[in-house]
Amino acid sequence: MNNFCVLPWFGRELNWTNRIDTHCCLLPKQYDIKKIQQEMLAGKRPAECQKCWNLEDQGLTSDRQLKNAALDWYWDRDLQFIKQDAAQGLEKTLMLKMMTSYTCNAACVSCNAGASSSWAKLDYKENPKLGMKKYQFIDLDKVYSEIDFSSLVTLTLLGGEPLYEKKNFQVLERLLELGNDRCFISMVTNGSVALSDEYKKILSKFKNLNFCVSIDGTGPVFEYVRYPLDWSLLEPNLKFFRELTTFVSANYTLSNLNVLYHNQTVAWFAEQKIEYANNPIYHPAWLQPRALPVHVKQHLKTVLNPVDYDTYIGEVHSETDQSNFEEFLKQIKRQDNLKGISIKNYLPELCDLIGLDLFE
Repeated sequence: MNNFCVLPWFGRELNWTNRIDTHCCLLPKQYDIKKIQQEMLAGKRPAECQKCWNLEDQGLTSDRQLKNAALDWYWDRDLQFIKQDAAQGLEKTLMLKMMTSYTCNAACVSCNAGASSSWAKLDYKENPKLGMKKYQFIDLDKVYSEIDFSSLVTLTLLGGEPLYEKKNFQVLERLLELGNDRCFISMVTNGSVALSDEYKKILSKFKNLNFCVSIDGTGPVFEYVRYPLDWSLLEPNLKFFRELTTFVSANYTLSNLNVLYHNQTVAWFAEQKIEYANNPIYHPAWLQPRALPVHVKQHLKTVLNPVDYDTYIGEVHSETDQSNFEEFLKQIKRQDNLKGISIKNYLPELCDLIGLDLFE
């Protein structure tokens, strides 16, 4: 039981390109699902699932453990009986994660045209010769023919921006038409979309909802990192989400753009009583928290608490850090030019600390 995972039997992940179809996003691109199933039922640890084993060996919670707990709870079936179902050859999609399109109303600093239609437009603006990236959408008819939505237990909708894509609401309506209002619905959203009354009504009909809101700072920090989103729209949406469900959390991506404002962001989460997951950025490398000049890091040492400083910045300033910072300046200038904005109007404290002349 300790090495069993529900996903090889009951999980599926679909992508808007209509090419990505997997049981779990953490598996390698090529894998033998029957081999994984056999090894798990024998109590072994399949090598393909090493990412989860690594976390568990460090005493951390893995995606395997989270998915096991979720299916146990929302299916209302003990894990031991779910494993018996698997051993008897029962395979059915009960946990679906789906990206219906890359349509998005934001061109976030860390994103790209492969995940955001807004970035695709900016790339076309920069280089029209490359052509405009064509919109692609998941083939919902094909999905409906392969998956029984009436028995779906959990549905995770990703993007792009899931609340901006009307196909996601078509999927939700499909569930309601089949009488499956008990399905656990989870959305990773930027929280900025002004929802219509119709969409609000659809969401309100589900008994189990989760909203994980991407919030990387407050006020102008949020608006710069997730341009061109409006902070004033996020707060009323948060209020609406919390009226629908108690399961509202935040995904906080820490970078060299917002690390100076880390304390005030964390204070805001505490004030709002919102649980958050802190995810320091690793890619692109030029946005890593430690990709800052030495004098900025020294200032951060007086701002951040010692644990945060050691975790996100550290005492060592390498040549790689400096090279990444130089790339940061290059990329920020490029992005600001494409967006018609200036970082100095959003993050003046950071710019003053770094040196305003570097952004000229």
